[in-house]
Amino acid sequence: MDPNFYQVLHIIGISMVFLGYGALLARSMAAPDNVSVRKLGSITSGIGLTLILVAGFGLISKLGHSFTDTWILVKFVIWLILGGLIVLINRKPQLAMFLWCLLIALGATAAIMVYVVRFSAA
Repeated sequence: MDPNFYQVLHIIGISMVFLGYGALLARSMAAPDNVSVRKLGSITSGIGLTLILVAGFGLISKLGHSFTDTWILVKFVIWLILGGLIVLINRKPQLAMFLWCLLIALGATAAIMVYVVRFSAA
């Protein structure tokens, strides 16, 4: 399959994760009892995390990278952290502002790993 297909899926997954978590964080700050927003945010972010993982592994194999490259390992750790954040978002609404900033930092770190570290190592 074409690597561009995996890249598009990867970006869609990233968008879904941040959109879903943004909705969940806004819900926890504004209306913590809103079950429909919680379901929508959880489903959206879960599907997004799956797309990120599948498309990421597809890209790694199609582009010929090693699964042990440092930038790939860092991105996998970020993916694991993103997967666990949903628990904090749903159970600790008082941490919403901190988690909002953490999500931005994780996204920035993931982008740096691809666009700075990966290309400087090549």
